[in-house]
Amino acid sequence: MHRAAIPWVLFPVAAVACTCQLTLPVCGEVASTDIIFVGSVEAVEPSFLDSWNAGQRAALDLLNRESARAQTDHSPAAFASLRDAYLKVFPDLPEDHKKRLTGATSADELSELFYWILDHGKRVRLRVKTVFRGDLDDGDDDDAPAKTVEVWTAFGDCGIGFQTGETYLVYADDDEESNTMTTGACTRTRRLTDAGDDLAYLYFYQNFADNAGRLEGFVTADLLFLRSLDAAHYTGSIGAPVAAVVELKSGDQSRYTESDGHGRFVFDGLPAGDFTVSAYAPGYPAETRLVAGPKPVRMEKRACASQVLVAPPQSEPRR
Repeated sequence: MHRAAIPWVLFPVAAVACTCQLTLPVCGEVASTDIIFVGSVEAVEPSFLDSWNAGQRAALDLLNRESARAQTDHSPAAFASLRDAYLKVFPDLPEDHKKRLTGATSADELSELFYWILDHGKRVRLRVKTVFRGDLDDGDDDDAPAKTVEVWTAFGDCGIGFQTGETYLVYADDDEESNTMTTGACTRTRRLTDAGDDLAYLYFYQNFADNAGRLEGFVTADLLFLRSLDAAHYTGSIGAPVAAVVELKSGDQSRYTESDGHGRFVFDGLPAGDFTVSAYAPGYPAETRLVAGPKPVRMEKRACASQVLVAPPQSEPRR
């Protein structure tokens, strides 16, 4: 059975939501990822699969016209015109992929190759700026210019919509057998502009090995918060968030932060050891009113710990 015509398959494939079996907090992602770096995108190839390519629609229309013609006109000239259309739409394929196109002998084979190209995804060339994990060095020349690397990502929602000229924090896995790096939507790869939370942890991870732990938690008014927590999928929010001043204490040393609009709080740069975490009503320390805790927290070296503090909802101020 042949696949449906290209227009009815390409865009639904790109629009299918990607389901991630597991999403991790930054500490867990760093620990489980081969290579982590900051890089600026120099090219996305094939450009037809670039989600920011304004010419994608016109290129698809060209393939459809030539494919429809080849369905009724079985002459060598019609097939040659169809193959030329594919080569025009995909001028920047890797050489081994391009050889498969030029060697195709039928319209059906070209159609199968089209979906094969989609399945292989996009090759993204990035100029490396900073490496947090993994080996991307050229070896013996410390003064060599920034290295350029290639990372593959899926076409569609399971891939990353890399933009040429934009800078990204990239979490990539390295296949040693094929020497190929890959990333996708289920990782924490994102624009550098949107990666502030990750960069805070990575700063301590890179520079302070013994003080690189993170405590991340929530303040909520929901006594049954465990019903909605999904241990396999990281989230930055919780139901019924409560505004509070959060204290992290170890011995006679205390640090403070405020929960955000999602009830979330974070402490970075922590050594391994035992801590307690507490929540105070807004206004601390001018007004000292404990609303949750103290609760014990055990920090491991360079790891994540989490804690949820259940506090009563803040009453609305009188008018």
